[in-house]
Amino acid sequence: MNSIQSFAVFLVGLLLFITCDSNITGPEGPSGELPRELTVLEKSLIEADQSFSYDIFRQTVSWETEYENLMISPLSISMALAMTLNGAEGQTYEDMREVLYLSGMELDEINEAFESLINLLVTVDPDVTVKITNSIWYREGLPVEEEFLEAMRDFFDARIEGLDFNDPAAVDIINEWVYENTEGLIEEIIEEIPEDIAMYLINALYFKGDWLRPFDAEDTHRADFHLETGETKEVDMMHQTGRFAIHFSEDVKMIELPYGDSLSTMSVLMPSDAEMPVNEFVEEKVTRPNLENWRSNLTVDSRDMLVQLPKFEFEYEIEYNDILKAMGMEIAFDEWEADFSGIADISPDNLYIDEVKHKTFISVDEEGTEAAAVTSVGIGFTSAPPEMIVDRPFVFIIHERESGTNLFMGIVRDPS
Repeated sequence: MNSIQSFAVFLVGLLLFITCDSNITGPEGPSGELPRELTVLEKSLIEADQSFSYDIFRQTVSWETEYENLMISPLSISMALAMTLNGAEGQTYEDMREVLYLSGMELDEINEAFESLINLLVTVDPDVTVKITNSIWYREGLPVEEEFLEAMRDFFDARIEGLDFNDPAAVDIINEWVYENTEGLIEEIIEEIPEDIAMYLINALYFKGDWLRPFDAEDTHRADFHLETGETKEVDMMHQTGRFAIHFSEDVKMIELPYGDSLSTMSVLMPSDAEMPVNEFVEEKVTRPNLENWRSNLTVDSRDMLVQLPKFEFEYEIEYNDILKAMGMEIAFDEWEADFSGIADISPDNLYIDEVKHKTFISVDEEGTEAAAVTSVGIGFTSAPPEMIVDRPFVFIIHERESGTNLFMGIVRDPS
């Protein structure tokens, strides 16, 4: 396992920092306050996003077969899918809303909640930079519904542009937008545009926060980091002595490291049992009820404590098609059953989700953290009617349609 996974794997909550005041901790305990009360819709959206975040995080960890560092942004994923939700109809809409834990909210409420939450997150702490941007890129000639475009402009402040997807320059234009809106941390999200792609819905999220109490670079030294393989590696280990909010129990060792005005924090968690694999810890212990319990029991010792945290920097990418299907969004990816007629009506062809790609980057050093995430939802379209080419053994049934009686049933293994 890579040398910093035991820390990096738990950064799922890094960009979902606003829950409730009791969860916001500084070196002396709870501190900082929101500039305004959360609205009822914001609270509903945050509750849904928390449930979705732990769900998709566990799914991601369980699907990953490589022992590598991992970081996702649940907020970026949910926002890109919420934009896509605006074009979904029927069962496609219901399934997507359920996977996002938004079944209790109507579409206009979802959109309004995202709009106000975006405005809050980007202004909540003047000492922390949060940038949330959205864009829609569609193939020129696609008859995009004006109602869909209005929702993207009004609620998600999305840049909307039709491009000649056959022109290689279109890839550069989209990737340049990604580069600019992640402050250069993520250079590209697409390599080429397949012929069956009709639209990209993209969210970009950027975070930069300095520690409330920075680490002194002179106190950073080479130190051992113990891998799950039994190996030991030397890493750059930061050191600091001070008072921090912690919770140690038979399940977890947890510390909150605040940024800026303490409204944003990094929660660092390790299993108390040093022999427990980190994947098992995520699957069994890193749940929403446990996190709520652990955070409610954070305390600050009257004595200064030693904190050692390795410096690290990495990028990560994943395609979410199979995971989202497993979570209940199968129809949205079905090129014949999906219903995204709210984006564009191209009957007899059909729109469906062709791919969901996610990229992240994080750098943690003595001064603080810089992180970015991009989620791209590629909408594909069917360009030909379905085919039934009977070129292998098949079953046949002759039946009477009104009664449903099967008169003959057989198998043809060799029609010659």
